[in-house]
Amino acid sequence: MPATIPAAPLQLSPRQIARLVWLGLRTRYLRRRMERASVRVNRLGVERASGRLLHFARRWLACHEEIGAILQEPLPPEAVQVRKAIIDRRRGAPAVLEASSS
Repeated sequence: MPATIPAAPLQLSPRQIARLVWLGLRTRYLRRRMERASVRVNRLGVERASGRLLHFARRWLACHEEIGAILQEPLPPEAVQVRKAIIDRRRGAPAVLEASSS
């Protein structure tokens, strides 16, 4: 017999479910775009090509934050790592974002 009481399942409206499906598709699309942008950064260098990678990473992170808000869950570890890299970049540290697998 379990010692903890299981949490009640989260009840989502049809609109929230549709939004989750759309966000899931969007994160997959943005992950592929980040992978292609990462190849471009490797080919052209950070100074010339990192803007596109950063653009897609910010949008990918925004999708994960919205998914977390709907599901009332914390961000996955790869999203936390991307957030940290973006913050480090804003502070001026030369950080290169790598494509995540989510």
